[in-house]
Amino acid sequence: MVPTPPVTDLAAPPRDDTAAHWMNLRRVTVYPRIFVAIYLITSIIWVWLAVDLTDPKGKPLGYDFITFWSASWLALAGEAAAAFDAARIFAIQRIAVPASDAVFLWHYPPTFHLVVLPLALMPYFAAYGAWIAATFAGYAWVIRRFAPTQVTTWLLLAFPGTFINAFHGQNGFLTTALFGGAILSLQTTPVLSGILFGLLSFKPQLGLLIPLALACGRRWTAFVVATATSLAFAAISALALGAESWLAFWNNFPLVRTVLDSGEVPWAKIPSFYIFLRTLGVPAEPAYGLHAILAVAVAAFVARAWWRGTSPILAAAVLTSGAVLVPPYLFDYDLALLAIPIAIIAWDAVRRGWLPWEREVLLAAWLLPLVGPGFTEATGVPVATPCLIALMTVAVRRAAQR
Repeated sequence: MVPTPPVTDLAAPPRDDTAAHWMNLRRVTVYPRIFVAIYLITSIIWVWLAVDLTDPKGKPLGYDFITFWSASWLALAGEAAAAFDAARIFAIQRIAVPASDAVFLWHYPPTFHLVVLPLALMPYFAAYGAWIAATFAGYAWVIRRFAPTQVTTWLLLAFPGTFINAFHGQNGFLTTALFGGAILSLQTTPVLSGILFGLLSFKPQLGLLIPLALACGRRWTAFVVATATSLAFAAISALALGAESWLAFWNNFPLVRTVLDSGEVPWAKIPSFYIFLRTLGVPAEPAYGLHAILAVAVAAFVARAWWRGTSPILAAAVLTSGAVLVPPYLFDYDLALLAIPIAIIAWDAVRRGWLPWEREVLLAAWLLPLVGPGFTEATGVPVATPCLIALMTVAVRRAAQR
């Protein structure tokens, strides 16, 4: 099991200084139960309205998970590289859910192909349930270690990032579990931490800041092991699936950029600064340049937090809140990762006292995966990037005080 950080980082008597604030313990205890009830009712109605595993919108239950199952089917048939062929993977998606006419494309590196490889050994809907249950278990275990209180369980179940990821059948639970597990084991078991960080390489856009953080934190064992694990993971995937799967992955990049830049994927679901600028009418090339400037600034704050070495756990909050600001492309289900900085900051605040506006920012970040896309679609005003910047600001400020 992944060991928890030392007592000095996570364990301390809680402070009750919330009584005078509108976000008090009673609301934090009651409101999540209301959210969970709404999710359950919505899910039951959605499944009840489904016909032949297709929802009222004509899409397969589990949405993006159908690409995982279909890529697994192709890999088990010895055709892993064919997952990048839109016509080929759509044909397999019709095997999974014959009534669905929606096309879901595969853009993941072969390392993730290894992760999903066994899924098609089960029927589609059974595999979907098993995937969500297994990855959620790791996700919940990790977040409970960052905020070890019973209230955390309800807040996590009610967290819109949890619901969105489960609804889409995506991998946000897995990425959060690996990221969080690596952080929790970093001080006491750096080899394990490095392995977990290395396995996270299947989602490379979320791990861009990890080498910087480990280097600035002088965590050289974890750094070396993470690098070796990433390389071994890639090599094993090439051996198991064929080198042509990596070639297909690299050749797929232009299509990914075209699909995202053209707005074929709704921009409201992409909470990046690049898409924030595009939504406001900024052309692509200047938007990329401005996004790069923000990414460098975020990297500088992460480097500073890890270099100072005051609190590894709060430095981890800076890292994980920054991880979702750096990539130009990520989706609302990737915001499941926000559970880590929210849990770290909230638990530290409960024990040491809240700073001005922290609760409001944490609430906005907590609601963002659900409210952000809808608000942007309805008003044309992108709110994700300001919210994510505010969350990282809170993390940086709290880390600077330790």
